[in-house]
Amino acid sequence: MFLYFLKRKINELSETAYENQPKAYRVVADHTRTAVFILGDNYGITPSNVDQGYVLRRLIRRAVRFAMQLSIQEGDLADIASAVIDKYELIYPELQSNRDKIIRELQAEEARFQKTLAQGLREFDKLSISLVNGQIDGAAAFKLYDTYGFPIELTMELATERSIAIDLEGYLEKFQKNRELSQAGAAQKFKGGLADNSAQTANLHTATHLLHAALRKVLGDEVAQKGSNITAERLRFDFSFHRKMTEEEIVATERLVNEAIAEGVGITFEEMTLEDARRTGAIGLFESKYGQMVKVYTMGRFSKEICGGPHAVNTADLGTFKIVKEESSSSSVRRIKAVLESTDALR
Repeated sequence: MFLYFLKRKINELSETAYENQPKAYRVVADHTRTAVFILGDNYGITPSNVDQGYVLRRLIRRAVRFAMQLSIQEGDLADIASAVIDKYELIYPELQSNRDKIIRELQAEEARFQKTLAQGLREFDKLSISLVNGQIDGAAAFKLYDTYGFPIELTMELATERSIAIDLEGYLEKFQKNRELSQAGAAQKFKGGLADNSAQTANLHTATHLLHAALRKVLGDEVAQKGSNITAERLRFDFSFHRKMTEEEIVATERLVNEAIAEGVGITFEEMTLEDARRTGAIGLFESKYGQMVKVYTMGRFSKEICGGPHAVNTADLGTFKIVKEESSSSSVRRIKAVLESTDALR
C-alpha cells in the first residue's frame, strides 16, 4: 500500500500530480524509504559497486532518475528521507541516531549520479541510433555499467521505453569475464584477507581488531569494517567513514591501539551460536560468511569480534603499532595502512 505521508511529501516537491506519474511517485517513495533503512542500519553499508552497497546504489540512483521525471530538484530526496526518519524513529531509533549519516550518504550518491547521468544518457542515445543487429550490443551495454555507472536494470528500462532490444547474453558474458578477472587475484589469498597464517600475519590480524575498536572510539559508531588485506609485513584495513581523518584522530587511534598492546591482555575465544554472539555485543561484519556456530574473540575490555582467522596469544606479543598512511579507498570508505614495529628493534 502506498504510504500517504510520502505521497504528500513528494507532491510538495514535485510539479507533477500523482495521477499523471503514479509509477514515478511509487519508485521515489519505495526506493528512498528502503535506502533510508539500509543506510540507517548499524552495519555501516554505504553505496558501492559490490555486494549490499551495489543494491543500495541501484536503489538510490533509480529513485534519483524517477525524481527527475517529477521535476524534483537535486538535493530534495533528503527531504523525503527526513520524512521517513520522522515517521519511523520511535520504532527504529537507529534511524534518528544515524540521521546525519543517512542524509549525507544519500546526498553524496545523488550528486555522484547526477555527474555521470548526463554523460551516460548521451552515450545511450548514441547506442540507440547505431544498433548492432537491431539491438544494443552486449559489450556496449556493459560499458554503460562499467564506465558510466549505469546498472543494467537502468539500461533495460531505457531500452524498454524506446522499444529497443538488448543483447543480454553478450552483456552477461562480458560481466562474467570481468568478475573472473577481479576474483583471480583474490583466489590466491588466504581466507579472511590474510596472505598466510604465519605468526607475523596473525599478529597483524590481531592488530586489526584493536584498530577497529580504536577507530570506533575515536570516530564513532559510523565506523564499520569494509575489508582487510594482511601480509606478514603490513596490514591494510578499510572502514566506512565519510571524510579524511585529521592528524589528531590518527594519533589518538594509534595511541589507543598501543595502550591495548601495552596492557598485555590475553586473547581468548568462545564458540557460540551467531545469535548468542550478537547478544553478547560481538561485532560481526561478515556474518554471512560463517555458519550458525561462530568464534568470538575477546581482547580484554578493548575488542570483541566474530572472526575465523589466526590470532596472537597476548596483545603484548604485537610490538608497537604504527599507522603509515590514511587514504580514500572508495566512496565513503577510508583505508589505513599500518605496521607493527618490533619492541627490540626500537631499543
